[in-house]
Amino acid sequence: MKYLIRALKYLVYFAVMFFIIVGIVYLFSSQKASGLSFVELFKEGSLPKIALFFVVVAAIYPKLSFYKKEIHLNGDFTKYAEMFDEVMKSMDYVPEKKEPGCVTYIKSGVYARLTRMFEDRVTFDTTGNPVIAEGYRKDLVRILSAINYRLREESREQDMA
Repeated sequence: MKYLIRALKYLVYFAVMFFIIVGIVYLFSSQKASGLSFVELFKEGSLPKIALFFVVVAAIYPKLSFYKKEIHLNGDFTKYAEMFDEVMKSMDYVPEKKEPGCVTYIKSGVYARLTRMFEDRVTFDTTGNPVIAEGYRKDLVRILSAINYRLREESREQDMA
């Protein structure tokens, strides 16, 4: 169900962006023929093809943009919970809910959440080791890089002690 909702959101998003861009081009076109309407910009029969293209892209996009990744910890998640909070705070995320076995974060700013169509949630399944992180691929790569850096840094400090 979550996948379908994401696909529908992106379908609307892509269609709106397309019509905004085409509308801007139409409004600022210096070669407008008199009486040419917005719909007449498109070749006859091309609008259903464009709509089909958007449906296909919107159906595939959530699969490519959201994923799960494992994080291997040297111990239980509770040992690293504060470090995860610090990393997420540095990435402008705030805790949404903290339950046994699951911790979720969302972006702190409304604008950032809006630009991601409120699909900004990062979830950590902490029931076992490895911890499973799930979220928007671009953000998750940054977050996991920062967490792995902190884990390596902490490991070096323990080795030196």
